[in-house]
Amino acid sequence: MNLVALGQICELSEEMPDTMKISSTKLSPLLLLAVSAAVVGCAQVPGRSNEDVITQRSNAFWDARSKNDMAQAYKFTPPSDRQIKDVERFRTEYAGVPMVDKREVVSVICEEADGRCVLKQKFDVEPPMMRGTKVPVYSDEVWIREDGQWWIFKK
Repeated sequence: MNLVALGQICELSEEMPDTMKISSTKLSPLLLLAVSAAVVGCAQVPGRSNEDVITQRSNAFWDARSKNDMAQAYKFTPPSDRQIKDVERFRTEYAGVPMVDKREVVSVICEEADGRCVLKQKFDVEPPMMRGTKVPVYSDEVWIREDGQWWIFKK
């Protein structure tokens, strides 16, 4: 039971007959039990998988790229890479807005021992010389684990 619902029950208890009211002495143990159950329940929920984290981060990276927000996309590069490449160099490596009509993640395969994952993705692209024609293009995106976080890795 959430706290809002519990508060509503307590408000309603003033209009109820005495036999149905919840006393404040009974409310404290009930509240403690509800909070304890919520905490234990949260502790048992497993964390997101590496595949889910990488999919989410890749989607955010491509969202920034599609908006030509290179400063935001740059934030997905590893800290070690950012020590030697500034955002302007990153901008030249990823020049321009991608001409992608649709992007979808096909799979994410992780090699835990290597701290490396490969995200396979499919793009629907409309080449400039072939207006009206969608061409599927497949690409692998490498993600590496550094400082406890997943980062896009450009070869």
